[in-house]
Amino acid sequence: MKDNLNIIINLKKTILYLDKIVVNFPGNERELKDKIRGTLYDLLEIIYMANEFKDKRRKYQFKAIVKIKMVDFYLKISCDKKYISYKKYQKVSVHLLDILKQLYGWIKYEEKEKVI
Repeated sequence: MKDNLNIIINLKKTILYLDKIVVNFPGNERELKDKIRGTLYDLLEIIYMANEFKDKRRKYQFKAIVKIKMVDFYLKISCDKKYISYKKYQKVSVHLLDILKQLYGWIKYEEKEKVI
């Protein structure tokens, strides 16, 4: 399957990068590690659904925004507990911010399409 949507391509890169990072979490923080991974995979699924279902696209787009903010929160907790370095947290946050900007641009484009 070929993905033409830049959001999906960037999100997949972020997921692969974060998978390498969360492997090093301590065993007692399994729940946090699972939350980060699960939320990222949910986010990918939601973006796929937003791309496919035009009638519910806006709902899925806003769900994706919430998921991105949750991933950022989980990563902030991980940084505070020193499971990831601040530098890694910043790097991932920049990627998440780019995805968020793309999502907002997509929403804005959809609104402009409805007006025309």
